[in-house]
Amino acid sequence: MKRILLIFNVLAIGVVSCKKQGCTDPLAENYNDKADKDDGSCTYAVATAASPTPILPTYTGEFGVLVGIKTVTTTSTPIGNIDTELGTGVAIFSQDGGATNLPAGTLTVTSGNSKTLTLNSNNSYVYTPSTTDVTGIDYTGSSVVWTASGGTWPSFTATANQGFGTVQSISSGDVTVSSSYDLTCNGVSNADSIYYAVYGPSGSKIILKAGNTSSHTFSASDLSGLGTGSGFV
Repeated sequence: MKRILLIFNVLAIGVVSCKKQGCTDPLAENYNDKADKDDGSCTYAVATAASPTPILPTYTGEFGVLVGIKTVTTTSTPIGNIDTELGTGVAIFSQDGGATNLPAGTLTVTSGNSKTLTLNSNNSYVYTPSTTDVTGIDYTGSSVVWTASGGTWPSFTATANQGFGTVQSISSGDVTVSSSYDLTCNGVSNADSIYYAVYGPSGSKIILKAGNTSSHTFSASDLSGLGTGSGFV
């Protein structure tokens, strides 16, 4: 009897049900309506306080205001913290409580370097750093000297020798609005006054204290209207 050996090479094709992974929560910022398996990647919007608005003084009658502003930004790097300073300046002159401003000619501020402020169309003055002058006014000199050539407002030279106040880093941690919060920094020097402020998504609380203080306690009632989420101290 002749025997026939049949040898079959069989290609088996299988269909595997593959679920597309992604964020399946429609309330999330990165919701994927094509995903049918949640991969834990959902992110959600967090209520965030608006950046703090600078606190400005108010005046009446005849006055001139010269403001030197030094901003120090600390960046954390693998080799340690690096501080970057940015210097700007603003000025206004008025005889009617600030309803209108008066020109004072060419206005220059001198400290570690010398910069001329720009006269705006409303007769206010401002110095704005640029891409070719990224650090602006250098306030490292022992004094800050303002000089105006004179216009409707007469010429003058004014010198400030106090220097700039210094506030060390805040060391008191995050805010819990249901309890009191001690806003504490490591030290304040060369300041005649200091604002302590907490900003939340729904409001803010600000207090002015003497420049030799390094902390202030906000009560739970002070913080109750700030809201929850991200903010500033």
